[in-house]
Amino acid sequence: MITLYRKNQRKIAMGLLSFHKNLHEHRHLLKEIDTYEEDEKYQLYCFYCDGSSKNVQGLIGISLDDAQELVLHDICLNPSYRGERLGYEMMDQLQQAHPDHRIIGTRATAAFLDKWKRSRGIE
Repeated sequence: MITLYRKNQRKIAMGLLSFHKNLHEHRHLLKEIDTYEEDEKYQLYCFYCDGSSKNVQGLIGISLDDAQELVLHDICLNPSYRGERLGYEMMDQLQQAHPDHRIIGTRATAAFLDKWKRSRGIE
């Protein structure tokens, strides 16, 4: 289940984002989190593996624009859950939360996004 990020989840979010190869430095992590907290266009979602879990196991970071496009900036998952196709489940839930938006990627997320789209028969 994905839910919108809350500021009291900042440390957890920073920990998950630190798995990105470009976000190892503390100042880069802070800048990324600050963007999601301060810019209204940006949204960060927390992923829980099942409805009863209280532990965030993944994050999805997006931005929305006026053209009905949603840009996938970040997607990360606790390494313990990798290989279980939970990233695809996270994307399915994101698409359900934004059914009228077309999801596009960045350089960092395009390869994953293409795999997900092919697996789901999307464009």
